[in-house]
Amino acid sequence: MSEESNDDSFGIDRLSMDYDYLLYKISDYVSSIEFQTNEICKRQNVLITENIVNGIVDENIENFKEIVTKCEKLENYFDMLDQINMITENFKTRITLVARDYRELQKP
Repeated sequence: MSEESNDDSFGIDRLSMDYDYLLYKISDYVSSIEFQTNEICKRQNVLITENIVNGIVDENIENFKEIVTKCEKLENYFDMLDQINMITENFKTRITLVARDYRELQKP
């Protein structure tokens, strides 16, 4: 294998790593949101069943604002996925054209 073929001049390896990392971050955010939501729901259930609701509303509003902020960040990650999809679709089209042109050059 030549040194040229090992060179990732188009950044494919980097794009692949970024894509995997982005999927990991999305999974991590979803898990975090799920855990936080479950904890808040469990806590609310305990508070309601024990009639200790006074003074908790403001804290719960802040907790839900934090969850909404995380959801917005998650939406940004999905937007990044869409952008990566557009880049790869464009790249596939370009590769197809280059391959076609190369085959044309190879004809006698």
